[in-house]
Amino acid sequence: MDVGAPSNFERMQAMYGQDIERLRRDVSGIAFEDRRVLDEIREMYHRTGYLLDPHGAIAWLGLQDALSTEPDGLGVFLATAHPAKFREVVEPAIGETVPLPPALAEALKRPRNSVRLAAEYPALSRLLRS
Repeated sequence: MDVGAPSNFERMQAMYGQDIERLRRDVSGIAFEDRRVLDEIREMYHRTGYLLDPHGAIAWLGLQDALSTEPDGLGVFLATAHPAKFREVVEPAIGETVPLPPALAEALKRPRNSVRLAAEYPALSRLLRS
């Protein structure tokens, strides 16, 4: 993914018919320091047994922040990545090994196939036609 133009943001823009002002009225964002994200992964895991991935931890922290002014408020956070995708971050945070889901473990056993390709359209076109 090109983090300069994240695909999710492009999808959101399309959903809003490229109306950025309307999108801004409905969507807001928040950022957290890496240390806070790691602390939340560790605390959530040790407190509840639920293992957050870094993106899920940010969503959870954002929800907590949003609900901090509404003591009776309700909310939902979504986490779509398995923590094993971020083992190099999650494992040190919780002090344990994160087991791979069986499908991912099988996929990682397969040989990698890669083709070195010049960064130009004709090279890509030739590869796709071969």
